[in-house]
Formats: sequence, structure tokens, C-alpha cells
Amino acid sequence: MDKTEDARDSFTLVDILRFISGLLLLNAFASWWFTSSSTWGYNGKWINPRFLSHIVTGNMVNLTLDELASYKGEDPNLPIYIAINGSVYDVTCAPEIYGPKGPYRFFSGRDSARAFVTGCFQNPEEFTYDLRGLDLEEAATDIRNWQRYFEKSSRYWYVGSVEHEPLTGEPPAPCKHNKYPNHQ
Repeated sequence: MDKTEDARDSFTLVDILRFISGLLLLNAFASWWFTSSSTWGYNGKWINPRFLSHIVTGNMVNLTLDELASYKGEDPNLPIYIAINGSVYDVTCAPEIYGPKGPYRFFSGRDSARAFVTGCFQNPEEFTYDLRGLDLEEAATDIRNWQRYFEKSSRYWYVGSVEHEPLTGEPPAPCKHNKYPNHQ
């Protein structure tokens, strides 16, 4: 038996790479054929290059409130961040919602834990991390639910934390707002 017969009887790394490439090509073709998308219609964060880069590098941000204020979507070179009780989330995938012209732009670039709890968006004093004067058990539940929403979202992800300054002065006045409109 000579070397040419041995080479034909064994798999090499090149053969394995060819096989995997063929499977990927077949998968992409089948996906395009059935869904007109190379990702079988999936449109979530796992195909977002910024999310994948964040996962690979593991870079977590640790911002002050002043630094967080830069991430409102006004600078196209910076991501859009919102914070909920110290946890910062990247919401850049939805500039139509959280960007400068979006309906929820008031959440961007700040920690608005209180507004997430009260649902009061008309009062600028509500866009703070100050939870004093609220039912803390209810606030903790609401905050946990919102954080879970952003962490499990197909579009948004956790990127780090924001350092809060110690609270001083009086807490914000209670918001006269029905948390759940049309709810009896």
C-alpha cells in the first residue's frame, strides 16, 4: 500500500472543513428557499454583530450618571443605553423607540427606575433612580420584571451598571397617575 492509497482512505482537516462548509451552504440555500432569509427568519440579537462582539469580549460598562447621559442616541457613534435601578441595557436596535425622536426617548441615557415602577411619564421628576416614597416590595417586583424583560428580549441586552450618587433632599412628590390605565 502506498501513500496515495493511505491519503484516500483518511479524512484530513481540509476534508472536514469542506464538509462543514457544504452543510452551511446547503443550510443557507434551504433557509433562503423556504423563508427568503439566510437565518430561517430569525432576527434576534444572536445575529447582531455588536451583541456578538459584546459576548466575545465580555466588556461590561460601569458608568456614572453623567457618563450614562451621553448614550441617548444623539451621537450616531455611540449606542443607546437605558438603566433600571443600576442595570444598564443596550437598546440601540430600537432607535425608533428609544432614540431622539422615539416615543420612549425619555428613558435613554438615564436610570429611570422610578418611572418604570410608577408608569408616570408626564412628570420629569419621575425619571430617576430615587424609589423613596414608593412601596418598596412592589417597586422591587416591578423592577425585577422590567429587568427580566430587557435581559430576555431578542433585541436588547445587559451591558453593565451605573453608579448612583447618594440621594439627598426630599423624594419626588407622588405621581397622580393610574399605573394601569383602564384597570379597575
